[in-house]
Amino acid sequence: MNVVDPSPRDLRTASRRATTALSGREIRRVVALWSQTILPPVVTAVLFMAVFGGALGGRLQQVQGVSYLWFILPGLLVMTVAGQAFANASTSLYQARNEGYIEDILSSPLRPAEVVWSYMAGGLFRGWVSAVVVGAIAVPFTEGIEHPALAVLTLILTGVIFSALGVMTGIWADSFDQQAFVAALIIAPLALLGGVFYSVDTLVEPWRTLTLADPLFYLVDATRAGITGIHETAVTASLIVAALVSVALVWAAITMFRRGKRLRP
Repeated sequence: MNVVDPSPRDLRTASRRATTALSGREIRRVVALWSQTILPPVVTAVLFMAVFGGALGGRLQQVQGVSYLWFILPGLLVMTVAGQAFANASTSLYQARNEGYIEDILSSPLRPAEVVWSYMAGGLFRGWVSAVVVGAIAVPFTEGIEHPALAVLTLILTGVIFSALGVMTGIWADSFDQQAFVAALIIAPLALLGGVFYSVDTLVEPWRTLTLADPLFYLVDATRAGITGIHETAVTASLIVAALVSVALVWAAITMFRRGKRLRP
């Protein structure tokens, strides 16, 4: 019996179909579990707007010439995208390892880069959809978007950075406690010190230095420049650094997956 080896074209077709299937599964998982994946971050962001924008907004009136609610909205969008992109990618990959069906993916024709991007797809979808819903809710209370392309670009980079970090955490973590450690002691502090609720110009030391050392601050500031037109740092430099970090993290995630450490029993 003669066995015909598959041609490179057949392999590419199979790989493309497998990538589409895995990405689609991750996205469908987000949609099917919308009450756990989309609703909680939206409710959290709306509560932040109500408490800070409503209660404190009446006292602060304006920050750097714009309403306080409009000022904090960009940071809330960045927080939403970052948190949800990370959570989805890390949880989904960890579950695949913990429940054993990662073996099916490892034996498929998918290359490491395709697997990583497939898991990132679910995180990106979850983060961006949540941010769109939050933005839609905030529209009646804001003054529009000054530079839409800049805001969209920054949120795209935010999603890529944190979904790649989520994939790395999903590969590294041996328990949900380790995942929670990264989310609670790395992601959350970065968000709270990222200038979401305050202007860095109003801070005294050491809080000013801590905020300027926070990489998330530059994503918040660039998004704020896109939505409100105001910023406190060099936006172009922030975007260049964010793009380089996103490439580095995606490469690191692919490298971790290619090496296979912790993926196989």
